[in-house]
Amino acid sequence: MALRSSFHADSGNLDLIRAVAVLCVFTGHLYDLVTHSRAELAWHFAQMGVLIFFVHTSFVLMLSLERSAYQGPAFFESFYLRRFFRLYPLSIVCVTTAFVFAVAPDLDEPYRHWTLRELAANLTLTTNLTFTDEMVGGLWTLPLEMQMYVVLPVAFLLSRSRFVPFAFGLWALSVPVAIIEPHVSARLSVLAYAPCFLAGVVAWRLSREFPRKIPGWLWPFAFMATWGIFLIATRESNMYYRWAFSLCLGVVLPFFAEIPFEWLRKTAHLIAKYSYGIYLSHFGIILFVFRLPIPELWRWIVFVPIMIVTPIAMFHLIEQPMIQVGQRLTTRIFRDPKSQRAEPAVS
Repeated sequence: MALRSSFHADSGNLDLIRAVAVLCVFTGHLYDLVTHSRAELAWHFAQMGVLIFFVHTSFVLMLSLERSAYQGPAFFESFYLRRFFRLYPLSIVCVTTAFVFAVAPDLDEPYRHWTLRELAANLTLTTNLTFTDEMVGGLWTLPLEMQMYVVLPVAFLLSRSRFVPFAFGLWALSVPVAIIEPHVSARLSVLAYAPCFLAGVVAWRLSREFPRKIPGWLWPFAFMATWGIFLIATRESNMYYRWAFSLCLGVVLPFFAEIPFEWLRKTAHLIAKYSYGIYLSHFGIILFVFRLPIPELWRWIVFVPIMIVTPIAMFHLIEQPMIQVGQRLTTRIFRDPKSQRAEPAVS
């Protein structure tokens, strides 16, 4: 059993799947909002992008926990503190903007006066627990991520010293729990996506056990081959497909060497770097620009630069500074007697 995963924080393969995830969500919403349609293919790609995000997030967080030098309560507390500053600041800015300007991520109801209760639920990322509408397009996934963060360190500690079948066993155990969830409480919706997150744990555990021997140039094609599992799902019946797709992606990911194409690595890294800003801003930008009383061509001319500049500005003005605040606070509050340094950040 390897002591560390064969992946590193700067993996081009991981950048690629994160970039594809945000592009799937972006293009799916762009098509629907611009054409005023509810196209099946657009829905499939938007949903698949979210599933890829979930697998990627849990895999990368396993790498982050693997690098942690902390022990005992500090192991958990430092993790939660960093995730707070990674996720909340940018979402708070976007939610507050929606509240102040009374805008809604809705084709039929673009403007809405939000209540203080709705504002509180969106600011705290508890909309699924309070049955509250999301004020920002795509925000519904963030409460699921935050709630899954509670158990990811536990999954890490349970899996790191056990054989690979144990990780598969955790995933298998999550499936009946996810099936039962709708019959228990809709507030437990995070459990419906537990197999998707745990697929990332399976991927991480495999990456500690097996070498990456398959040539990297095949990775983009293998990645695309997994899409077919979810693309045959329907809106009415898709939960088994999303779990199967997530597991397949998690199983395939660890065996491929790094992609050798420098242009693809750099492009994927750039998109992945600004992906959180793209994810939170694109819905509102699309709704705003394509309702402007100007010709269609001019809407596109306005849309492209705004869509490029906004996520970049969000990253450098809010996201990155707040990540650094979280790192500094972690260093000051949790001092490991061995290393006396904070854990390297993995976004």
